[in-house]
Amino acid sequence: PALPGPLAAAGSAAGAGAMPKVVTFRRGPVFTNMRERLGEDGFNVFHCRRCSAHVVITDADLSCIPRRRTDGALVLDASSVVIRLNTTRQEGSQLIRRPNGAERQYVHTCASCGHAVAYTSLPHSEDLRLLYVTESAVRVPWDKMKSPWACNVCGYVCQSASQLEAHRKQRQHSEQDEGGGGGDAANGTKPIMVG
Repeated sequence: PALPGPLAAAGSAAGAGAMPKVVTFRRGPVFTNMRERLGEDGFNVFHCRRCSAHVVITDADLSCIPRRRTDGALVLDASSVVIRLNTTRQEGSQLIRRPNGAERQYVHTCASCGHAVAYTSLPHSEDLRLLYVTESAVRVPWDKMKSPWACNVCGYVCQSASQLEAHRKQRQHSEQDEGGGGGDAANGTKPIMVG
């Protein structure tokens, strides 16, 4: 049914019987699937082993993350990489005995289950400089690690530089093949494509 008079113009502009449109503004982008978005951007998400909640998000290259000599924890330097925490800061500190003395640790626990996942050597009131992530408490996405010893021709990932050289010799890959030229530029030959 048509609306009489001025209501007809207002009804047709807003849509007949439709609710008014609500517009909200947000400061950052809105993601519908946060894990998918983070995976595309090259971020590494560490998950709690107990409850599978994400606890640390970083853009650190997994092949270059150093470890502590004392306990083997992964060391994330906040001055050189992005670190986003989903943890709660445990009140107080722990005193850990080491062969050379004692160490005070300020613990970060999982926000969901309260499992200790990381620690710092500075009080929580100070800025984060180094974060030590306990590998036994989190799942590290090692499958996303970029190896420095990958063959640029076929993509084969090696464990060492010597293994990469042996692979190149066995498969007859040369440095010229890695350039992506697709043939020997000196004599003008092109590769034969079969299939």
